[in-house]
Amino acid sequence: MSNSIRQRQRRAERTRDFLKELTQRYPACFSSQRDAIRPLEIGIEKALRAALDHDDGDQAAPNWLIRQALARYTRSPAYLNAIIAGHERINLQGEAVEAVTESAINRAHEQRAEQKQRSAERKRQKAEEAEARKRQEKLSQLAERFNQ
Repeated sequence: MSNSIRQRQRRAERTRDFLKELTQRYPACFSSQRDAIRPLEIGIEKALRAALDHDDGDQAAPNWLIRQALARYTRSPAYLNAIIAGHERINLQGEAVEAVTESAINRAHEQRAEQKQRSAERKRQKAEEAEARKRQEKLSQLAERFNQ
């Protein structure tokens, strides 16, 4: 695993690029448009690995990259919303293969709630930081006035 911040940034960038490549290679399965995203079939990693091995030959994508890209895709709010909406799961060709289970829908609800909570917390922290900066600026201005 990568240790330094720069290594993590490079891995994240490589994952984003690979996900874009998957979107171009398999447009019926992967999408960058929020309302076109559909739940993926269970075990699609194996099908994707086999398809990539067949297509690429020499320059096969490492397993960590496939897992990372799928994790990034399936943890997105749009993907979770597609599961919550109950869309059917699709394979690499975009064909419906199975229905989304009730437990998957419940888990997607939980994950979306956690995401929303984290987002609200980040917004609150940013607002607090902005308020603290304003206060510090006002104090600096007052100190400057009195020191003249």
